[in-house]
Amino acid sequence: MKHFLKGAAAVAIVMFVLILIHIIFNVMGTDLNKYINNVMQILLASSFATMIYHVLIRKERDE
Repeated sequence: MKHFLKGAAAVAIVMFVLILIHIIFNVMGTDLNKYINNVMQILLASSFATMIYHVLIRKERDE
């Protein structure tokens, strides 16, 4: 259950950062959907979430 919660935390962190980035660019008047493909954004977000998850479980993996 701890791994599930750490994975959910990693996804929540990445989603929060993505939402902030989109809000900032929308306030500035730039539409990110013109420049970044949705599939590429999903791939980048999932890879960052996986990286954060591995950092969170590093101590458990080393033991």
